[in-house]
Amino acid sequence: MVELELINLTKKFVGGFRLGPLNLKVNNNQILVIIGPTGSGKTTVLNLISGLLKPDGGSIMVDGRDITSVPVERRKIAYTFQNPSLFPHMNVYENIIFGIKKKWKDMNNSNVEINSLLADLGVSQLTHRRIHGLSGGEMQKVSLARMLITKPKIILMDEPFAHLDPSTKRKLRIELRHILRRQSAPTICVTHFEDDVYALADSVCALQGGIMEHSSTLGSLMRTGQYASNDNDSASRVLSNILTSIQGNNYLEGEVIKSLGGLTTFKTGSTLLETLGNYNTGSKVGILIRPEDIILSKQMVKTSARNVVRSKVIKFTKYDAAIVDVFMVADSFHLTSRITEEARADLQLRQGDDVFAMFKASSPQVVREEGKEEE
Repeated sequence: MVELELINLTKKFVGGFRLGPLNLKVNNNQILVIIGPTGSGKTTVLNLISGLLKPDGGSIMVDGRDITSVPVERRKIAYTFQNPSLFPHMNVYENIIFGIKKKWKDMNNSNVEINSLLADLGVSQLTHRRIHGLSGGEMQKVSLARMLITKPKIILMDEPFAHLDPSTKRKLRIELRHILRRQSAPTICVTHFEDDVYALADSVCALQGGIMEHSSTLGSLMRTGQYASNDNDSASRVLSNILTSIQGNNYLEGEVIKSLGGLTTFKTGSTLLETLGNYNTGSKVGILIRPEDIILSKQMVKTSARNVVRSKVIKFTKYDAAIVDVFMVADSFHLTSRITEEARADLQLRQGDDVFAMFKASSPQVVREEGKEEE
């Protein structure tokens, strides 16, 4: 079992920016997502762990061994960047084996693992393709394959989906989490995209101004962060400000009950909801719903929306001068709807009111899917 630990890690830069002291621990088979605004120190953390930067103080420990002064090439740490760095004069296969061909004597075994990894990433057909003809998503997948085939002790990723189109991002996030869980290496991914947190994270660390403001599991985040009704909870405010200022999506988890003909029914708490797409029955899915997609009514109305959830209003928050976020509790989960101030007045919505939250089956977007063996 591999464990990565940062102890009182600090780094100062000309101009006054200071990172840390930073303390965190990432265990085997755990994915930590560090989120924060641009300039908060996210990439600096990765550069320190990888050895590209030298800290001013503190320690970097792997399996109880201090690697703070160990050279980059001896750390057995894989690092993938926003922009894939591939060799244009080599084809896909040559790029992937570049880091292992001198080390692996049993190339037949290597080929089996490479083919398996390419199949997992959905790029088996690219083996003999040249790099210049690949799409952005394909290049990122090849970069990931080259990193993962080395079987690193630690995996670091800096905004791995930053330059991909939305459709490619959604698909690759789901695929990547499956693969990372099978790699069983402590993984840190830095991002400022909220969707990356919900799609990848086992735990979440929030950075602001070089300081780790809060760290928690994803489950704890959902209980005390984004939908917390206690405005005096400083940890809740920090996470809420960082996450909901980006997109403010609703995140739900549930078990797939039925999937047929492009329509999937999943259960969260005792509530059955529907989403488009085919997913494995019995698997656990994570769902994002944009607050703008949720319509509110005080009465049950005839609607084309396949999802109607009876909820209770717990608080309101101004999004801007004309828009308000309505926070609701429904069954064992929370929902947020974003409506106009005029609509709120027309509905005469008040804290404690019962409302029907309605949204179409096209609204929920599946961002993660895990079989029972992965949970």
